[in-house]
Amino acid sequence: MKKALAVAILFLLFLPAVAGAELAYYPNQEAFKSFLESNSTYTVIAGNTSWARGWAHYVDSKLSTIKERGNNTLVLVGNVENNELMRKLWWRTGLSERYSFQPSVIVLSDVVFITGNESNIYLTERAFSNLWNPPRTSKITYLLTFLLISIILGLPLRGKGNHAGSFYLLTVSLIFLWSINSPPLQMTNSFLRTFFDSLNAWAGGGVSNPISALLWPFFKLTTPIEENLNFAHWVLVLILASLSFYIAPREYRDLGFLIFGLTFVAPAFRMSISHISGTIIGLISFAIILALVSNLHVGLEPGEILLQVGLLSLFTVFATVINPYVLIIPVAFVLAFPGRPMRNLGYLLISLSGALILYALYPPYLSEFIHLNNPNPDRWGVFVVQGLPAILVLLYGAVNGGKLKKKRGHTPFLLTLTLLYTLMLPLSPFLYPYAMISLSALTARVVNSLTGT
Repeated sequence: MKKALAVAILFLLFLPAVAGAELAYYPNQEAFKSFLESNSTYTVIAGNTSWARGWAHYVDSKLSTIKERGNNTLVLVGNVENNELMRKLWWRTGLSERYSFQPSVIVLSDVVFITGNESNIYLTERAFSNLWNPPRTSKITYLLTFLLISIILGLPLRGKGNHAGSFYLLTVSLIFLWSINSPPLQMTNSFLRTFFDSLNAWAGGGVSNPISALLWPFFKLTTPIEENLNFAHWVLVLILASLSFYIAPREYRDLGFLIFGLTFVAPAFRMSISHISGTIIGLISFAIILALVSNLHVGLEPGEILLQVGLLSLFTVFATVINPYVLIIPVAFVLAFPGRPMRNLGYLLISLSGALILYALYPPYLSEFIHLNNPNPDRWGVFVVQGLPAILVLLYGAVNGGKLKKKRGHTPFLLTLTLLYTLMLPLSPFLYPYAMISLSALTARVVNSLTGT
């Protein structure tokens, strides 16, 4: 009895963290570290709910990168309500059963409890996040995927009579060096919840947000560990950097290196993609839309116009999943390309309808991106300072006959987009990388006009 009381008192020392939905360790974090560093084997046993099975899949996959599976230590995931073995062994902790519903890692001599409920167990990821031991297959897959994407997106840039191919090779090299010299990336808190939801979906549960719907099939192909998410993130960064060359004017793809440089040189932009989150997916969708607009053809047949509208609408609605402010694009498009009212109306209506449907299905998720309260004007200062090279070129272009005064076309489209995103910067931190990409693309257009090409 005295031993049980002492154990309970020790655990209460961690109660403030638990009450605030923070991860707690018992008896301490060092005990869990000792378990991870020991030679003991392990067996993971999950609770009987989809979210517990999904999270147990993560725990098992993560432990398998550093330990062998076996019978030395039981790792029980869930709580006393859904994990029968945890309920039978819980008495050994000397704690009230209600503590099993809080996010905690409890280490005994031959049992480890990973506890929580559906609303908070994902916080136990922080206990494993510093482990970094990517499997060999993951490394090989990353290298092959990186190489394949580089070839697919780089081949069309060859033989264009400029330096696009060489600049693209330099861009690929820079991204690869960045990836192998960067420390492991952490998941943002919001993406961590999405990660948990995707595992719940993987185990047969429902899908709570659109990103989870995109992510859980990924876990059918690979294990749900941070190492694989890191590798996937760097592949997405490569795709984003590569799209810079397709946003550039069609005849002068080498200006894509200017777009890449002006965008990625900004510290705040790099910071926006320095964590594993849905941001990079949204930016890729945004860049694809800009690339589609930059490669619009005039005088198309009705079938080609329908394809054009369909592709623009598809990627716009998809990008809206990540950031509702992408709906600014159809507005800028209609203003800059007024020559085809039916095409413009179709693009605007389809994009708006798709966004409304998404918001109706996932209102709490999308509302995370809409911050109309407490605007922060300081973001203007950050944007001006870090975008100063591009801004100076634009000012020079305005004075020396650049195409900033045109009323129709790609330059007015990018100018309108840049102005709208810049004006709205105080409303949301999610707008900064979009504004920077728009500004860099606009700069490349102005440089192209100034060179007389």
